[in-house]
Amino acid sequence: MEKIKSTLMNWQALPITMVPLAGIETDEALQPRTRDVVAARDRHRLDEASELHIARMRDDLAAFPSKEAEPLLVAEVGGRQLLVDGHHRKEAYRQARRSVAPVRLLRLSMDEAVLVSKLVNCEGVKLPLHPEQAKEAAWQYLAHITERGRRPLPPGQSRRGIAGTFGVSKSTVCRMIEMLPKVKLGDFGEEALDPGTGWPRWRQCRGNAWRDVLDDVSQDDRDRVKASRLAEKMAAMLDKAGSKVARMAVVMLVAERKDEAADLLMQYLDAESVCDPHSDF
Repeated sequence: MEKIKSTLMNWQALPITMVPLAGIETDEALQPRTRDVVAARDRHRLDEASELHIARMRDDLAAFPSKEAEPLLVAEVGGRQLLVDGHHRKEAYRQARRSVAPVRLLRLSMDEAVLVSKLVNCEGVKLPLHPEQAKEAAWQYLAHITERGRRPLPPGQSRRGIAGTFGVSKSTVCRMIEMLPKVKLGDFGEEALDPGTGWPRWRQCRGNAWRDVLDDVSQDDRDRVKASRLAEKMAAMLDKAGSKVARMAVVMLVAERKDEAADLLMQYLDAESVCDPHSDF
């Protein structure tokens, strides 16, 4: 942790240079804000927050041509300039029709760039990570410093300290440390792996941790949980739509159900008439 923090601090102290936006590449491996680790019901909120955040910066940059946002952190990796911190800022510059942006450039290996990207988004960012994104960053960091669960935490590292850095609970960190040695890479498909580290994401591993427990849950209980979640979604949608639109939607659904019921009845009667040659239908 200290080595990564030191790298980040030195990087943030480097002189600023103006670099053409066209030459700055993005890489999925360096983007901890992946939507894949977030529940589907929350993804639209993330998209809306990102769009609003970018729009505010874009408008500010467009209104004040001489103003610059906080410099982007760009890693030079194998001759490529890869964006590590500042994805929203880069997009705001593009939308504001700026051709260059302020950059702090540091030569790093890809592994170093990946680790820094996990940390930098947890330190004082204007747009906080989703809790699941913060957990994912902590999980991948723990996998690295423990050699994927083969070693204990290095000297100077503590569960409480790691929890504070990434903004997760200490109990979550403890669960992760307990889970790491149990993870078998071969049990996961490519879609479940972090593109930067090649290690399974926490959401998939956490699911495995509870699989045996869930096997003992009855189908009725599972259905009740699903029904409860559906009711929450429906309530939120109806509340957002307003009483008039909600009432119209309910009436439409009821009418459709009636039509479906009538179709099913006709199908039944048709089938009966085929089976019974003496039927009047």
